[in-house]
Amino acid sequence: MGEPESVAEHSFRTAIIGLILAAMEGADAGRTVSLCLMHDSPESRVGDIPNVGRAYVNTVKAEAVSNHQTASMPSALSTLVRDLIREYEAGDTIEAQLARDADKIETLLQAREYKAQAHYSTDAWEETSLASLRTDAGKRLAQAATSTDPEEWWQPFARTYHELRRASRGQR
Repeated sequence: MGEPESVAEHSFRTAIIGLILAAMEGADAGRTVSLCLMHDSPESRVGDIPNVGRAYVNTVKAEAVSNHQTASMPSALSTLVRDLIREYEAGDTIEAQLARDADKIETLLQAREYKAQAHYSTDAWEETSLASLRTDAGKRLAQAATSTDPEEWWQPFARTYHELRRASRGQR
């Protein structure tokens, strides 16, 4: 198996998924993407505590971490970041719900990729990701993701690669 994904990779893919979900749901795409990009910023201080570990440790709320992280920023910037974290954590807006679903779908995709690469079961991880979805768009996108082999996208591309290269060079 390759290296685990970084927080940056996770956040980027979450933002892409959030953009797709916002378009599917007719929500504010910019707001959804912003929430996706910032959703794990408190983890830069407290780490990413997996669900199994949360039964054993208590940490401060994400909002408190965000307040500390942004304390020395200009007021407008700290307000922006704090509001995004607060909105994401509350989960009351459609954009926050979509960002949360995007996070879960990204972890679902990661689990499926790990399974394909290492040939070990990530079924429980996939099940908890699916069970966490709240929006119709999130459920539809997750259904599409789980009904496709994570490596399948490559096959049609591989079959047409040489034709594509010739066409891009103006050759027949």
